[in-house]
Amino acid sequence: MTSNQEARHFDTMTTAAAPEGDNTRSREEQEEKLILTAWQNMSSALQQHSLCECSTAPGPAQSFLSKQRQSTQAKRALSPRLQPR
Repeated sequence: MTSNQEARHFDTMTTAAAPEGDNTRSREEQEEKLILTAWQNMSSALQQHSLCECSTAPGPAQSFLSKQRQSTQAKRALSPRLQPR
């Protein structure tokens, strides 16, 4: 189910006639299921998006520390005042 379909389904559920007893509990359970499904879909899409971005990065995978070293070296190359002593 897409998020638009989920939203429409949720809207129809919440605008229905006033619930009674067990009907309230089942409606709450349905709402909870819809929220969980939407959250899972969103997190799955975000994870796939981040995997696509990572896989298109040029060169080998780098650790945080190696990226920081490259950044520092690039800054030193641009600024004569930051040369090592």
